[in-house]
Amino acid sequence: MPKLVTRRITPAGFLLALLLFLFLPCLAASCDAPDGTRAAVTYSGADLASGQQKFTGIDGLGLTPAQQTAVADKFDMPGLVQVLAIVVAVLLVLGLATALPRTPKVRALTAVVVAGTAAALLVVTEVFALRNLTDYTRTIAATVSTLSTSQANLDDEATAAVDLRLGFWLSAGLVLVVFVLNVFVALRRSGVTADVE
Repeated sequence: MPKLVTRRITPAGFLLALLLFLFLPCLAASCDAPDGTRAAVTYSGADLASGQQKFTGIDGLGLTPAQQTAVADKFDMPGLVQVLAIVVAVLLVLGLATALPRTPKVRALTAVVVAGTAAALLVVTEVFALRNLTDYTRTIAATVSTLSTSQANLDDEATAAVDLRLGFWLSAGLVLVVFVLNVFVALRRSGVTADVE
């Protein structure tokens, strides 16, 4: 069991978490106005790392493609989010190397450190990205709304329009599963002194 967890399940878990983080949507915002105006933007982990986004445009305002590009540029993520997303991806790649140490206990302890750090940084990355996206959404909402809309309503609308997506939940959940499995292996083997495999 320890060898299966540390040599097979753990690297596979890190690899799958990396793919889910990079390619599935992790964060999104969408807004439908009563006048038919619609805007939507999504970010995968790769988008966060590059600072870009998938902007589907604003329908109903009659914006030219150049104007839509200018609006989309407002949703680019800042450098801090990019750096955090890159570090998360690097940690998940490093997780693949946790199968290399000779003993199951060392493999498990290494995986615990990498998975714990990756999970924590994944949450921090999403919190910063979520906060930035909420601010961007609030700015756009203030631009296209009527003057009678209160600031409190804008804040509520911006918060409601932004949400975490499946890519974040699946990758974070998978990293936590890897973490827990390796904690179990490390604790189970703690009394064994010479267990080279």
